[in-house]
Amino acid sequence: MFLRYIHNFRAVAILVIVAGHAAFTLGRDAEPRTMDLLADVLDYGTVLFLFIAGFLFQYLSASYDYRGYLGRKLRNVILPYVITLLPGIAFVLWTNRHADGSPLLRVATILVTGLGTPDYPMWYIPMITLFYLAAPLFIRIVRHPRLYWVAVPLLVLSTVAQRPPEAQTPAIALYFLPVYVIGMWVGHERARLGPLLLRIWPWLLGLWAAAVVIRFLFSPVHGGDYSRNLFSGEYGWVDWMLLMKLVLAFALVGLLQRCEGLIGDRLTFIGDISFTIFFVHVYLLFAFTLASVALFGAVPQGNLVSWFVLTVAVVAAAAAGTAVAKRVLGPRSRSLIGS
Repeated sequence: MFLRYIHNFRAVAILVIVAGHAAFTLGRDAEPRTMDLLADVLDYGTVLFLFIAGFLFQYLSASYDYRGYLGRKLRNVILPYVITLLPGIAFVLWTNRHADGSPLLRVATILVTGLGTPDYPMWYIPMITLFYLAAPLFIRIVRHPRLYWVAVPLLVLSTVAQRPPEAQTPAIALYFLPVYVIGMWVGHERARLGPLLLRIWPWLLGLWAAAVVIRFLFSPVHGGDYSRNLFSGEYGWVDWMLLMKLVLAFALVGLLQRCEGLIGDRLTFIGDISFTIFFVHVYLLFAFTLASVALFGAVPQGNLVSWFVLTVAVVAAAAAGTAVAKRVLGPRSRSLIGS
């Protein structure tokens, strides 16, 4: 059965990610406090993306077959990942053509980590690949629901350990693991949680908003707590951003159920192409940066208007380009561009 509110969640998750990266692209000198607030609101969009990935894994687990599952992920995620990284790899090789070291080693490092090109969020794919490979463990949790309790110590561990660098793929996979498992648990308990979240989503949303305001007013750090290593303790011993985004995820499940009729199918296409938007949106932001520097000597300064316009423009351009590509590529588009 198609769950529209979950599909809408996918759309909202990718919109939050694009909006966060758009804010990061703009200058912050003119209105630093505005940019601090946007960072506190929008950073850690990965939590929403992984939460819904875990939900969908559980929801679709009845038809699970490991070989078929990996084959689909290879065709529909890994192959588009490699293809969409190629322009970034070409750019890096060209701009560093006189650098020492093996170009093949540089390319291999980029593919294994997802880092080193202008498309910097691609670290997510090597990380989620570890989750794909671990699918038999997740299926065991699905079939023995008491094992969902493992999310509790995992969440405590991640909250204390804090977020490691994206280049440390196994470490960041461990950090985000409880988010995925909690998403699975929400999928498992959706019949009971759905009505509850329909009632309490305003309170959850208010709790998240209050946490954002407190962080904005009193924290010296805004956005994510990006540590140099696990358990570094650089930002204290509680990863508040992780917990805040999890609260928002639960609030959104209730809110999107409540607004399902109001939203209708307006977010359907964005949800359909969420992976493609993820793959290409930073290329669009990078092109915007290059054009701004070439024409004006710097990127525009960030404020609510410039951030909103840039976010809408990038989403619209990615959606329009994807629509054209899907029409041209036909059935092959899923394996080439991810949707």
